[in-house]
Amino acid sequence: MQSIQQCFLFVFTLFLTGCAGTPSRSDLPAEKTPYTVHVVQYGWHTALLFDGPSFLARSTKLGHDFKDHKYMLVGWGDGEYFVEDHPSMGQAVKALVASDYPALQVGGRETNPPLGVAAGDSVALAVTESGYAQLVAYVDRSIAADADGKPVYLGKQVVNLNLFYKATGNYSMFNNCNSWLVGALRAAGLPVSGINLTARSVFEQAERISALQRQK
Repeated sequence: MQSIQQCFLFVFTLFLTGCAGTPSRSDLPAEKTPYTVHVVQYGWHTALLFDGPSFLARSTKLGHDFKDHKYMLVGWGDGEYFVEDHPSMGQAVKALVASDYPALQVGGRETNPPLGVAAGDSVALAVTESGYAQLVAYVDRSIAADADGKPVYLGKQVVNLNLFYKATGNYSMFNNCNSWLVGALRAAGLPVSGINLTARSVFEQAERISALQRQK
């Protein structure tokens, strides 16, 4: 999917970088920030890495499916492409222009950065108590429910390790995993701004916010 995204999104990269605002220290929450979440990027994809115990203790939907993980990795993507081990080119194109539904990937991890992520591709963000609660609630709201109110599972399921859920919202080239992550950071009260369709634009803003937080 990375090559397809590159073809579609390369022409927007400079524009998107220019649209991303530069936060200042006055934009940061004034309250104490006892929680930390990490923004991680895998090429054109971004996800969030949470402290496992604190995340699962607050999630109303995921505590049943996961136990005893040091970290939890959460990402959002196209429902058909995201769950495949070896998706086709056709699925990649369809994901960008005619996605049927999105999926939320949730997995337990034991390292930070998680396997497959370089140290420089994980950035820590400090979050307030209320911001963390809103962030976990945002993740919970992203899981679609069936008629009985239960999560809808997708693809292969590795219990207590890696699960895919049918998600809420609509996936497209202009509302992708990076857009979802921006919504998550805004729910947490962090000053993410501008149009963010690429992992680079999201990650660079996260780096700026992290640098400002370290200056406080």
